[in-house]
Amino acid sequence: MASQDMYLASKNGEILSVRDYLQNGNDINAADGDGYTLLSSACVGGQVAVVRYLHRQLYLHRNIRDWAGDTPLMLAALMGHVDVVKELTTTPHMCRLDVLARNNYDETALDLAISNKHTEVESILRNIQLPPLPSPEDYMVERSPVKARGYIEVKFQCEVCLEDYDSKERRPRSLSCGHSFCTCCITETLMRGPLQCPFCRKTHNTQVTVASEVPVNYVVDSMIQEQFS
Repeated sequence: MASQDMYLASKNGEILSVRDYLQNGNDINAADGDGYTLLSSACVGGQVAVVRYLHRQLYLHRNIRDWAGDTPLMLAALMGHVDVVKELTTTPHMCRLDVLARNNYDETALDLAISNKHTEVESILRNIQLPPLPSPEDYMVERSPVKARGYIEVKFQCEVCLEDYDSKERRPRSLSCGHSFCTCCITETLMRGPLQCPFCRKTHNTQVTVASEVPVNYVVDSMIQEQFS
């Protein structure tokens, strides 16, 4: 069983804490006394970046039930977290998602979306087409930082979502505190309120409404262009 702090970290979107916990060899499917796992906690909190990271782990079990018989998909549907439901239903994984599972009250994920009037989630679940199963070779465990010019350590992946930087949705951008993360994660952060750094918790010193208003980290950006040109 993981410490209660880890389930809260997953629920609150603290992806680096989750990553460190798993890198230390802990069980990705461990559940607390109420049956909540890292995945189900992330689904309750609507933390799509954590769900996306967990999906990249080969041994993730996606259908573990909590005390009420709810699966992670049911919890995401219950809370109306559209992005999490999309991530669960469209991402290939060796553990096939049980979309027809029923909880202790004989409710499916679709039933929960309907009863709570989450119309967008309802539409997704009514028209669901699960992707084909991947092969184990499709999984990438943690990628290592790249050494640039022999002495500077540059990370070519966003430290929030752990996805590779690119020149589009994942373009690296720098906050006024000096920390960088990708355009997509900045967009998700802005949807929740003021732009606050996920590492040092400082609020960006310029008020912005869209990610494109945050300066590009041209040091990392230029190295990416060199890497793939």
